[in-house]
Amino acid sequence: MADRAAWACGTGPGLLGYGSDPWCRWRTCRRYWVPRALADGVVGSAGQQERTDAHRSLAYAEADPVHAVRHRALSRPEATDQCLAEDTAEAAGRARADGERALSAELFVLAAELTPVNRPALRLSRFLTAAREAAAAGDSNLARRAANAVAASRPTPAEHVAALLAVVDSHSQALAGVAGLFERCRRLASSDPQSLAAIRANVSNSDPHEALGAARKAAELARSAGRPALEAASLTMRARMERVLNEGDSRATLDRALALDVAAEADGIANSPQYLAARHAIFDDRLAEARSRLTVLLAVAEQHGQEEDLVDIWRSLAEVEVRSGACAKALAWAGKALDASVAAGLSLGPACYTAALAQSAGGSFAAALRYAAYGERAAREEGDVLHRNRNLWMAGAVRLHTGDINGAVTAFALLDRTEDSRRPADPSVFRWQPDAIEALVAAGELTSAQNMILTFPATARQDSATGAGWTRARALLLDRAGETDRAVKLLRAAAEVFRRDGLPLEEARTHLARGRIQRAHRRQAAARTAFQDARDLYLLARAQPMLATVQEHLDRLDGQGRSRSREEGRAGLTDSEARLADLVSRGATNQQAAQQMYISVKTVESMLSRIYRKLRVRSRTQLLAALLAHTG
Repeated sequence: MADRAAWACGTGPGLLGYGSDPWCRWRTCRRYWVPRALADGVVGSAGQQERTDAHRSLAYAEADPVHAVRHRALSRPEATDQCLAEDTAEAAGRARADGERALSAELFVLAAELTPVNRPALRLSRFLTAAREAAAAGDSNLARRAANAVAASRPTPAEHVAALLAVVDSHSQALAGVAGLFERCRRLASSDPQSLAAIRANVSNSDPHEALGAARKAAELARSAGRPALEAASLTMRARMERVLNEGDSRATLDRALALDVAAEADGIANSPQYLAARHAIFDDRLAEARSRLTVLLAVAEQHGQEEDLVDIWRSLAEVEVRSGACAKALAWAGKALDASVAAGLSLGPACYTAALAQSAGGSFAAALRYAAYGERAAREEGDVLHRNRNLWMAGAVRLHTGDINGAVTAFALLDRTEDSRRPADPSVFRWQPDAIEALVAAGELTSAQNMILTFPATARQDSATGAGWTRARALLLDRAGETDRAVKLLRAAAEVFRRDGLPLEEARTHLARGRIQRAHRRQAAARTAFQDARDLYLLARAQPMLATVQEHLDRLDGQGRSRSREEGRAGLTDSEARLADLVSRGATNQQAAQQMYISVKTVESMLSRIYRKLRVRSRTQLLAALLAHTG
């Protein structure tokens, strides 16, 4: 809470480096909610009778008919009221149609509680609906309230499992607090095999093989029961697990789910086969298809979905644009996802991962590190292993790019320990290992790098973008082993794969790696060509952090070719060094200079050492005097 309070007050990391406060922005755009929220706050602080009287008064004062019914239900004089129950259920349906899932859940609970006890089936149905709506809204407290009411209503095993799974779903990725519910669901399902059709793979979250088995059985039972929506959901989960485990024909399974033509919003867009098809297109770098599918889903989510669906789609669009080299678009989508996550109180691990990814591509490395650190901490506290690891990946990758090799190795080692027991068989799902290998090579840990290369799955295609990433890592190791020409050949081949698949940032990064190798072996002309190829791609993509990095390499290369007689005017400083000297001499701290130049603080420190050495000064005051002397 302290971190969230700091964020809300503007003392935490600014949204994507723009200096905006997402909580304040949300409060501004939702200003018309303040009086209603204030009224609810006042009512909540009153005693029982005062609350009843206040809700009765608010029911007459409220202009919105749905909220007016809510106040009537909260001021009910009797324990049950059939007429009021029907009005409340109708209002709940309106709230659901308007996408206000939390309000819908609360109203369905109230409608169920108002339903006479001599109509147990209707009460149970409304509690179950309330549990599902609470899950959609991510309200775990309301989901548990509804699930407890279901459990007290003598449900069938399938109904009980559905209520428990709503509680699980309400926690999203934060599953640390619901582990006990998994075992309860298994026990209930074993007593009634038909209820297996209601079990999602998150019940078997700790064992993907068990999840796959449950999804297969669920699909069979749903088909035999003639329930296409449930069959589509089960086939979608089966396709997801087949892809992760590289077992079976994931694409054929997903095609079967899509062929059932169930509306994407029927079971939550994030659980739909349409959304999984978009995710698989991202994994396969079929980016035009992914963008097209996500655009269609975005329109559906804006009309029927919930906030979490919108966040998932925005995050996926950000990933697509990063891979496509559209960095400004990626930053915009990531910003919307982070804004919405903060405003809706969603888990920040996923949104921070996406923010770190977008920042590392088109913003600043410093901001990317902040978001990765915040996201890793948030995901760890919520028990979200997946997004903890994704944020660790971003932290390691950014440290690698900024030259903090020890920090990168540490981040990847931690990721490797937590990921090892659940590593996907399909390397395109989570592509962190090539970055880890590059960090290990840079650190001189060649045996560890070689061992990791040997984990590359035999089933992965070498000519795919995923395979090209591993090829780039292997080339760096070959260069260390003295096979430089072979390494350069492999890098050229990998760059061609990335160019063919429309992945400009990956292509540019591969040219950058080739330039570094050529420069290390004093092949200046070849190095310059490689760096220029990388620079052109980064310029087109507006990839500011890596553009600054490759420009620094070109500056160093040009500096090596200058004779000492040209070291005048700016005392032989490269363009990057001259810019840093100007910033520092005008009072910028190392942190501020790093942010403005899109480089790390460590790089600033090393550049300052070189500047001091060249100008023969020892302090910032002496630096200013030296610069004035050279320009005077």
